[in-house]
Amino acid sequence: MKKLNLILILVLLLSLTLTLSSAAIKEPEIRFATTWPYPFHGNAFGPGAIGGAWWFAYEPFAYYIPATGEYIPRLATSWKLEGNKLVVNLRKTRWSDGTPFTAKDIECNIAFLHAMWEWPYEIAGVEVRSENTVALVLSSTHPFLIHSLLTDGAISTLAPYHIYGKFLSEAKEVASLGRKIWELREQKKIVPEDLKKDYDKKAAAFREKVNNFSPIKEIGRMPVVGTYEPTNVTQTEMVLTKNKYHWAAGKIRIPRVVFRRWSSNEFVWASLVAGEIDAAHPSIPKDVVDQFNLLNPNLKLKAVSDLSEFALIFNFEKLLFKDLTLRKAIAYALNRTKIRDVAAWQAKDVSDYAHGVLKSMEKTWLSADFLKTLTNYSYNPAKAEAILKEAGYTKGSDGLWRTPDGKVVAFTVSVYGPHSDWVLAAREITEQLKNFGFKVDLKIIPEGMRDTVMRGGDYEAAVEFGTAWWGYPHPAMGYTRIYQGEVADFTRFPAKSKFKTPWGDLVPYELTDKLQEVTTKPAEAKDYVMKLAYITNEYLPMIPFLEKVLPIFYLDGKRVTGWPEPDDSTWSLAPGGIERVYVLLLSEGKLRPKL
Repeated sequence: MKKLNLILILVLLLSLTLTLSSAAIKEPEIRFATTWPYPFHGNAFGPGAIGGAWWFAYEPFAYYIPATGEYIPRLATSWKLEGNKLVVNLRKTRWSDGTPFTAKDIECNIAFLHAMWEWPYEIAGVEVRSENTVALVLSSTHPFLIHSLLTDGAISTLAPYHIYGKFLSEAKEVASLGRKIWELREQKKIVPEDLKKDYDKKAAAFREKVNNFSPIKEIGRMPVVGTYEPTNVTQTEMVLTKNKYHWAAGKIRIPRVVFRRWSSNEFVWASLVAGEIDAAHPSIPKDVVDQFNLLNPNLKLKAVSDLSEFALIFNFEKLLFKDLTLRKAIAYALNRTKIRDVAAWQAKDVSDYAHGVLKSMEKTWLSADFLKTLTNYSYNPAKAEAILKEAGYTKGSDGLWRTPDGKVVAFTVSVYGPHSDWVLAAREITEQLKNFGFKVDLKIIPEGMRDTVMRGGDYEAAVEFGTAWWGYPHPAMGYTRIYQGEVADFTRFPAKSKFKTPWGDLVPYELTDKLQEVTTKPAEAKDYVMKLAYITNEYLPMIPFLEKVLPIFYLDGKRVTGWPEPDDSTWSLAPGGIERVYVLLLSEGKLRPKL
């Protein structure tokens, strides 16, 4: 009831604001909610990048629709593999400042990705064949890599040559050194110390220079090749204007996109009910959802799997979490069903295993007989206590557990503050572990500091996204994230070490590489998935506690109309970047002003 009263108050305030500001609106617009760095710099490589404007400003070569397996050409008109080269034919289009978009922009962009993010080094070179044809020379052509190169929004348009070209020679030098080191490591060779020092020095200087670069300050705007350019950004509102040079500009019927700052889920709830925004995907308590239809009958709901899990992850640079027994005890001590009910009641339950395969896809990839061979971590505090005692842990008269060397088991659970569902989960996790006998504190990561804290290793345990199959619904995507991608970066889990399994000693990093190569061969893929599932479940780089369901609320008929039917395959594009759904609908002319 308190939540509902708060929403009603916010609705009233928002309605008053809307009434006062509506007279100033002169052209059709669509409204969303998101976050962005402020002051806004317009640099994808700078702190906070460009926030929720990402998919509006940047175009991938193609979108992939999971429900149909269809690729929809975006910045590319076509593509093909020629040996070890991915040849891409580009659309004849322009940046929003009128500058022609060419293959030279792709070449510049790849150099910056290598130099700034050390990725994707699988691109060994870039051939500019003509103004509108580029060939990416690859060290591997496995389907997973090709899919990522086609659909990742970062591959093509973050660093326009006419803006970032002044840094290009330095970018290429840093990129060359970095890739040389990567190749040596891939070949399991020793990296010469002088090479490493040279790279570290030049990379640090280059990244500092690029991180501090602001197109907004230097040229007064942020030219984009995507559908909309950020043109007016304040702390509370970000306005995007249609790119009149975009290849689909003639179909786009809504010239303005307005973002309100996503300050909290409660603010977004109220904004939806008040009709202040047209679509959003906040996590909402069941009692609040039940009231939505009464408060605004034009508000629709489409729920899709987000193809991701929320998980408790560990920093493996901390000695405490190197102990597998402790990690297993934590898994048994957590009532994950209750955590889900508190944080996101509509999510799927994942309270039994921790194998890294989405619960919604479990039957497709893992047999019932195989699952019986895995440790089942269903809520069992007695089991947690037993394995701790067997490993030499003791519980003192103060009710606190101590390690075999007599130290209190004490740690902090960090969580990103703006994600209120994560915060709810972290609080419940903290309380459960305290009640079990661990000394656990909660630490809120301030807005805009998530990457800095997590990539910097400035945490002990944290609530984060675990496995995620965003963009490509296949276990290879999830295990890449866990053992080679963001989760690996955050946790420092020893993915290149050998782990004992029923099939002998196996290395998860190498298994992930092999899985990526056979994504189009289900029988072979299942073999690697089974082995990775075993390692993930038995060695616990993380403990998942729910599979996220994406509740997409959209307002039909106030400012815009033309939303897809509930069974339309377009909705399946939402996981991993819901803004792509909006961009696709806008650029196809389906979303249009309400007359």
